[in-house]
Amino acid sequence: MLSRLGRMAYINTLPVDWGLAGNALGCLADVRRGTPTLLNRLLADGKLDASAVSSVAAAEHADEWLVFDHLCIGCKGEVGSVILHADRPWEGLHGRSIACTSESATAVKLLKVLMERYWKIETEFVRQDRRADARLLIGDSALKAAQSRSPGYIYDLGQVWKDCTGHDFVFGLWCVRKEFALRFPEQTEALYRLLETSYAMGRAEMPSVVSAAAAATGLDTETINEYYPKLVYDLDPDLWAGLGFFLRLIGHNPDRLQKFGLPKLSSGRRTAQAACA
Repeated sequence: MLSRLGRMAYINTLPVDWGLAGNALGCLADVRRGTPTLLNRLLADGKLDASAVSSVAAAEHADEWLVFDHLCIGCKGEVGSVILHADRPWEGLHGRSIACTSESATAVKLLKVLMERYWKIETEFVRQDRRADARLLIGDSALKAAQSRSPGYIYDLGQVWKDCTGHDFVFGLWCVRKEFALRFPEQTEALYRLLETSYAMGRAEMPSVVSAAAAATGLDTETINEYYPKLVYDLDPDLWAGLGFFLRLIGHNPDRLQKFGLPKLSSGRRTAQAACA
């Protein structure tokens, strides 16, 4: 059977998804796109076997999911696609309202941590369709807001986190259901390799990735070329440490996260493509 794989609806993961996005590897999995919130729910409900998910959801389902140890959606400072857009400096937001997207639990949790622990201001969080003094934007909407140079103040939450804590940040992870991994170990390995190969194709064909991202969003290629280097997809020890620090701040035990990993891929790309022939 085809494994069911979740894929982010934003361009932030396109370099990793490139081999799956209408290319040679797309026949090897049943791919469904969605927002982080939707993918979190589908994986939790058993309607996906593996998926990109929010890091908060991975912590909440640590007993049910395994973290693929080779990938993440992270940053080591500025991220570009998770921003607070306010009509005044952050100091003036005390007692004011912030409209929050419902598409990412991790971004909302991060903003609350920054507000309460580091900026030390109290705000009212309201739905994204409400009028507010500031808005939390993620994904393509955040990139468009930054490019449009809308009046007001833009705070990149990846950079604010780095400035406040000194840590890297992990917004998302790729996880597989533990039940699926135990029942179908060979298919789980194939999914791990599939993502590894897809990302290798993305790295090798970045000009095409950038062009596709620009066409999908209406953003210019200069903006996309500036954006992608801010993202880090390789889950290294510094990112893992930053994730642990964040999860502890919001009341989760990061030691409960379990990894699934395999030796590095050597010739998987040719093998995977041959399987589609």
